[in-house]
Amino acid sequence: MVLGNTLQGREEQYVATKDSNTQTWRILDTWHDSLKKIQVDDDIPDDNDAITILTEGAFIALVKEAARTGVLENANFGTGEAELESIILNKDQEILDLKDELRDLKDETSKIVRENTHTEEYVLKEKAINSGYELKEKAMDNILKLVSIQDVSNLSRE
Repeated sequence: MVLGNTLQGREEQYVATKDSNTQTWRILDTWHDSLKKIQVDDDIPDDNDAITILTEGAFIALVKEAARTGVLENANFGTGEAELESIILNKDQEILDLKDELRDLKDETSKIVRENTHTEEYVLKEKAINSGYELKEKAMDNILKLVSIQDVSNLSRE
């Protein structure tokens, strides 16, 4: 399989790697035409036109100049997956918090419903019945008093 055709479809054109042995940076132009003839198993030689080699000092100078001119500030490094992952984690926590709040509200609502299971009509009937019992009790007390008074009055006549 030809490596160049695979590299042509890449989203990023340049790939940089540091060689720890030689303290140099190799920058590969993955879209370069010279890579179209290279096989997947082949090594890309340093003298290939698709390779640029920078010494450590040259690389540092390049980065400093890029920072001074503001190029690094505008650079887009990667897809931002780390930022998105952080946002996703925050949203997941927000969802959990909202679920807890919703559960608490449901519990509170069911408590209120349990406390207020009776309709206003039922409550009024209950009050009327209770007041009827109170009236009956008062009537019974008054009857007992009248009977007692009559008994005392009958005893005093005798």
